[in-house]
Amino acid sequence: MTQQQTTSSEVDNTHHITPVQDDPHQPDETQQAKPKRFFRGKQLRLSRSKMNTVLALCAMLISAASFYATYMQAKAAQEQVAAAERQLEAETWPWLQFSYSNFDLEAERPRITIGILNSGTGPALIEWVQYHYRGQAYDSLTALFDACCNISAYREALDTAQQDDNEVNVLAKFGWYITSRAEHSLLANGATLPLFTMQKSNFNNRLWDKIDDISEQVEVFTCYCSLLKQCYISSVESHVSPVEDCTQGKLTLAQQDNTTTEEH
Repeated sequence: MTQQQTTSSEVDNTHHITPVQDDPHQPDETQQAKPKRFFRGKQLRLSRSKMNTVLALCAMLISAASFYATYMQAKAAQEQVAAAERQLEAETWPWLQFSYSNFDLEAERPRITIGILNSGTGPALIEWVQYHYRGQAYDSLTALFDACCNISAYREALDTAQQDDNEVNVLAKFGWYITSRAEHSLLANGATLPLFTMQKSNFNNRLWDKIDDISEQVEVFTCYCSLLKQCYISSVESHVSPVEDCTQGKLTLAQQDNTTTEEH
C-alpha cells in the first residue's frame, strides 16, 4: 500500500466519526453533584439572654409541677388521716341513755329501776350525773328523793325494823331500795349501770307511788368522755351535745339553768 492510499483511508475514517452532542434531557455533572432543595428552612438563632430566659421559664414550670404534685400528695395523706380518725372515732364513740322502768316483767311485780345504758360503740367514762327537779340540781338520786319524798325517813324505819328482828329479811318483806353512784365509772358499750332499784310493797307503797309520779318531771344530764377524751353531755331525751370537757360542761349547764330561771 502506498503512502497516498494510507492517507486517504485515514481521511475516510475521520469522516465516519460522529461528534458527540449534548443531550438536553441529561443533567449536567455540576447539577448532579448538587441535590435539588424544594424549600429552605430558616435557621433559629437564640442569643444568650434569650436562652437563659427559656431555661428560667422551664425551671419555673418544673418547680410548679413539682409543688403541685407535692401538694396533691400531702392533701391525699391528710384525707387518709382524717378518714382514719373518723373511723376510730366511730369505733370508740359512746352514747349514754337514761332508762326508767316501773315494772319487772320477769318477776311480774312493780319495781322501779333507774339506770344508764351505753348504746354506743365504745366505753364511756362517766364524769358526773345531775338531776334537775323544780329548778334545783341534785348530784345523786338519794339527794333528789330525800328532797322530794323524804326517803331518809323510810330508810331509818327500815334500819329500825332490821335491828328489832335480825332474822327478818327486811328487803323481801318491806321492799328495800338499792342505790349506786355513777361518777368516775367506766361503762362498757352495751352495758347498763343500775342507779336505783325499789320494789313496791305494802310498807312503801305511798313512797313508791310518789317517786313514780315525779319521774316524768325530773331532767337528767350525764357528762361522759370517750377513750379519745372527747366529751359529751346527754339528756334524758338522749340528746347528745359535745363539750370541751366535763368541768366546762357543768358550768355551761349551770348558766343555762340560770337563764331559764330568769326567763320564768
